[in-house]
Amino acid sequence: MSSPNKSPGLVRVNFDPPQTLILISGIGPKLARIIVQLRKESGNLDLDTLEVLIRRPLSVRELDQLDFTENPMLAAASQASGTDDDYIDWEPSSRSRAPEPMFVSTPYLNQDQMKAELASQISD
Repeated sequence: MSSPNKSPGLVRVNFDPPQTLILISGIGPKLARIIVQLRKESGNLDLDTLEVLIRRPLSVRELDQLDFTENPMLAAASQASGTDDDYIDWEPSSRSRAPEPMFVSTPYLNQDQMKAELASQISD
């Protein structure tokens, strides 16, 4: 299946297979496969998403080699899957109790008792 208006030398981010996506600096075979899977599940990628995936901004020269034309097949697939199931309801787990202090503060009569108490806590 070919996409409309294919320009020679451009990497079509929303159409090309992993073998072509690896031409983008910072994308190896594993990330290229992840990008294809992400496109299938979430739809078309944009510049911001690609920069997050490769963990750096793209240069003007690199952008001249990329085509972000939307793939209508991806847009239709992501809309058909529904958006409500794509999000995870997450809440941070609450702590059941406060962490125990490393040393217990107790009143000491003298330094020898304090040293003995600290030594016993360290050896536990």
